[in-house]
Formats: sequence, C-alpha cells, structure tokens
Amino acid sequence: MTEEKQSTQETPTEGAEESVLDEAARRVRDQQEKAVPHQVVSEEPLPQSRRMIVVEIAAEEWTSRLEELFKEFQQNVALEGFRKGKAPLKLLQRRFMREAQESLAEKVVPAILRQYAETKQTMLYGTPRVHEIVGEPGQTARLKIEVEVKPEIDPKGYESIAVEVEDIPMPPDMVERELEALRYRSAFFEEVDRPAEANDGVVVDYKAVNAKGQTVDQGTDVFVHAESNAPVPDEVRAALVGKKAGDEFEVEAPRADGTKVKYIVNVKAVKQLRVPELDDEFAKDLGYESLAKLREATEDMCRKRIEAEKMDSAFDAIVKKLTDANDFEVPPSLQAQVERDLMHRDLRFMYATGRLPWQLRGQTREEYRLAIERDANLRVKGYLLLDAIGTKENIEATPEDVDAALKARAEAEGRKPLAVRAALEKARQWDSFVEEVRFDKIREYLLKKAQISWVPPKQQPTATEQSES
Repeated sequence: MTEEKQSTQETPTEGAEESVLDEAARRVRDQQEKAVPHQVVSEEPLPQSRRMIVVEIAAEEWTSRLEELFKEFQQNVALEGFRKGKAPLKLLQRRFMREAQESLAEKVVPAILRQYAETKQTMLYGTPRVHEIVGEPGQTARLKIEVEVKPEIDPKGYESIAVEVEDIPMPPDMVERELEALRYRSAFFEEVDRPAEANDGVVVDYKAVNAKGQTVDQGTDVFVHAESNAPVPDEVRAALVGKKAGDEFEVEAPRADGTKVKYIVNVKAVKQLRVPELDDEFAKDLGYESLAKLREATEDMCRKRIEAEKMDSAFDAIVKKLTDANDFEVPPSLQAQVERDLMHRDLRFMYATGRLPWQLRGQTREEYRLAIERDANLRVKGYLLLDAIGTKENIEATPEDVDAALKARAEAEGRKPLAVRAALEKARQWDSFVEEVRFDKIREYLLKKAQISWVPPKQQPTATEQSES
C-alpha cells in the first residue's frame, strides 16, 4: 500500500491520535534543556516592562531537533492503516509539522530565556508568549517571543531623603496591660470541690441517644468551658452550671437534622481558672529575680516594640516618597500576583467577620478593586526600587548576615539553627530567606541615610466632631 493511497484513507479515532501526540510531546518537553544554540537578532521594548525578542536557531540545529521529535511521534503514534510505529515519517511531517514546531518551541524557549536572563543579568516574570514560529526543516528557525522583564531602574533621591513621620508615644498603661496579659497566659485550671459556675471548666462523660434508644454520639473525659470547642450543645453547657463532681443528669437537645436526642451526662470534675498573683513569686516562675525586674524587662520590651513600629512607619514613608520620585512601569504578572495576595488576605478577614472585603474597607466594589490595584502597584514598585538601590550600593547578604539572622529566627522559634535551615530548604524557602536578609540590610541602610523628623500625632476627631461634620 503506497503512502499516498494510505494518506487519503485514514481517519483516526477521535481523540486517540491527539492523545498519543500530546504524550510524545510531553516526554520531549520533560527532557531538561541546559543550552540551546541560538542568536538574539533583535529586541524591542514594549509598554508595561515587556520586551519582544526575536531569536534565530541555525537550520541544522532546528532540523535535527525536529527529526528527533518526529521519531518520538513515529514510535508511539498509530494511524489507521498502519501498525503502531510504522506510519511513514514524511506523512507525519506533512500532517503534524505545525504541532511539532509548537511542541519544539515549547521545549526550547525556557532554555533560551534562561540564557537570555543570564546574559542580560535581568529577571523574567510571568509566562512568555511565542507570537511567531518560522522554521521548516532545512531552514533557519525564527521565534518571536514576548517576555516581561525586570525594569531597568537608576534610583534617584535616596542618598539624602527627608521625611516627616508621626511620633508614636508609648501608652501609659501599656506595661500594665502586658503584665496582665502575662498573668492570663500563665493561668491554669485547678480542680475544686463545689458546684460549677459560669466561668468554670467541667470534665464530663456523655452519651446521646435517639428516640429508639440508639446511641448516636458519646464522649469520655470531655472538657467543657466557655472558650472550648467541646462537641456538646448549648443545652448541655447551660445545664452544667450548678452541678458538681458525681452528679448525673439528662437533657434534651435538637440535632442538625431537627430531631431531638437525649444527652445523659456524668460530671467527673469541676475546675476553676486560677490566675497567678502579680508578685515576686510569679516573676520568679518566669525566670526573673523579682517583680521589679519583670516590670523593668516588660517596659524595655514595650519600648522596643514602639520603636519598631516607629521605624516601620518611617520606612513606609521613605519608600512612598522614593516611589513617587522614581517613575517606572512594573511587570503586569508581578503586580497581578501581589493583587491576588492582597485579596486572599482580605478574604481571610471576610471568612472571620462575614463581611465582604470592600465592606471591611468601607468602599464600593469598584473602589476596592482600584485600591487593591494601587496598593499592589506601590508594593511592587517599592520592592523593585529597593532591589535597585541594593544593587547600586552593592548591598548583599553576607554569610555572617545570614548566620546571624538564622540564629535569631531559631531563638525566636525555640529551635536549633540547623533545624530551621533544614526546614527552609525542604520547603524551598532558603533563597527567599537569604533575600529577606538582604532586604533588611537595604532597609537599615535607607533608615540610616534618611533625615527623619518626628512630628506630634494628629488628634483624632471626637464623636461630637464626627457627628457635626
């Protein structure tokens, strides 16, 4: 049977031929390309930090890769009238040349762009778009690729920037509030021999039975407290008030399906929340010589927290002023990612409050969308600008910087530095951690360079003033 005659008769089963081709193309794409011989013949800047590059691949290189791809197709494709792996190569080339070119481009473009980014010492964002593929066998292939690139920024005005920042005074009751919080974090439940009160915890065994006497739920040594997630209904919780250890009672309660069940509850213990007194003994339990030393350490911690808040406010003001003074376009995919992150953050608040994100901000849906877009743009510009300043000033995270940051994080988490590093590397977050250390150094550099004027905080309008306005 001749090739020409067969090519007019075959009608492959719907989807089968395509799936085999997809599988073959996938195997070829999965092969790691370390380098692809090519030449960048032109570059054209586009709006929004994009760039159109045209690359050429020599005819012999492109042709050999096409032949390799078609051999892969030939081994796995089964056309009607031919046994698997026996379809003529020329027939496959005539029929699937366009698909083969696209598959080959999909394979080589990532390697080409990696080489491009290394040569240009830049970073590419998002997914590249291949606009044009010209490359028949025996001809030089030409690929037209659109990419998003890190904008080339020459930062200005950061050497002597001046900002005014609202001062943040330490609230006069901050230390006492922190000490009170310490007391409640150290509180514990202690068993008492008396009837339960509303704020007590109660340990119970229970069994829930339906109208037929069948057990539908039960629990042993369940701790029930106002702030616990014990799996008992409100009717049981309410009935526990006034009960003491050894009491047994029954109470009816509805289930989710509307049917009622009877809860048989046995009270095993009543426990009272004990909050330690704020005295020398409490301070010693926390590792301090006396209450005076604990108060001194707490005051120092409060002052450091306020100082950190002030530096955060100052840094935000510096970045805002720098982004206003340095105008450049940001890569769309980078901004889109930050917009998604911001909206996901707001969605978490929505789930907690039941209010829509724009309601949380007191905005309409459109105002919310525009605000998210502005916030994301400012964050991306700030990130790129700080990176450019770090590059211009040769600010890098040295091994000593990274070790110090790792040690500090390990101490905060109560773990060993080696364990923290292993966890970061396992989660593929080590490079991000090192980059954070570098950005902390850039932040410190800008704060030291800046002239920060602390101004009194603005007076918040009273309720009467708000109503009058």
